[in-house]
Amino acid sequence: MSVGSVVPFINDFTVINGEPTITVGGPIPDGHTRVTVLEFWATIPHLSELQRKYKDVDVTIKVRDFVKSKNMDYTVVMDKNQSLHSKVFKPSGATGIPFSAIAVNNKIVFSGHPMDPQFARQLEAAAAKATSTKKEPVALPLITQSYEELMQLRPKELRQILDERGIRSTGLSEKSEFAKLIVERCAKTQYYKQE
Repeated sequence: MSVGSVVPFINDFTVINGEPTITVGGPIPDGHTRVTVLEFWATIPHLSELQRKYKDVDVTIKVRDFVKSKNMDYTVVMDKNQSLHSKVFKPSGATGIPFSAIAVNNKIVFSGHPMDPQFARQLEAAAAKATSTKKEPVALPLITQSYEELMQLRPKELRQILDERGIRSTGLSEKSEFAKLIVERCAKTQYYKQE
């Protein structure tokens, strides 16, 4: 794929290391900037072929062990169906490995050798635009009502206060028990929820 090309949605690969639900291409949430680095560092379809050929005998191809032994802390996938190879590597005109492509919101901004100085520059520029996928937790308000004021609320409202804060109320049945637990646990301790 050349610069300016759009990366198609691809999800039929085996995740060796990283998030099991990762995809390439595909939808991007509004207001989000996703940077994807694809690096082809080994095209080893012959290993898949060998594994299939010798599946009934004690011959095992251990890609996972290799990845673990190298302490790779980034996502590594095995392109078992050659989708990445046929939809990204080949269309780029690449003839050898390693080969890298950087995509910003599924649009290729770099295509070439990862040691090319342009790779580092493009990745730095792309990373500066990327948005976090992690939402900041939102602080829930401290509960400042007195026991007597809490007793004026419905049991459902009291249970909701506890549930929002992840405080188990299993086994509590009396309104007074809910109110007491809220006073004890929610007046001085800050709780957060994920948006």
